[in-house]
Amino acid sequence: MKKLLFLSLLLVFGCSHGPKGEMVGGPCSYKTTFHAAKVLELLSNADSSQIDAVFEVEMQGTTDTFTFQELNNRFLTLADLDSTGLAVGAVFSLAEDEITSGTCTPHILHFKLVPFTKE
Repeated sequence: MKKLLFLSLLLVFGCSHGPKGEMVGGPCSYKTTFHAAKVLELLSNADSSQIDAVFEVEMQGTTDTFTFQELNNRFLTLADLDSTGLAVGAVFSLAEDEITSGTCTPHILHFKLVPFTKE
């Protein structure tokens, strides 16, 4: 029992006293750029409880495809489709967040379910 307590304390103190330097994590700031994302296809399971959308996006002179679930870590619902008007051919906003300060994730892509408007 004494050995287990000693090892636990060693682990706690060993992990908490790492190398000194800049703290990893927030707070962080980002600059957001919006890109046009055209809906190419809607995919769903048999009962339509999980819907995904395939988007085509041109960024930095290159065209690529992304799915909503791939970038937003969730599937769409029928309510999402109804409330946003998301349909094949519609154009929505892909947000590209580039870190400006801090040590969080430096580059984040995620779909905003709002129609794309050129800034």
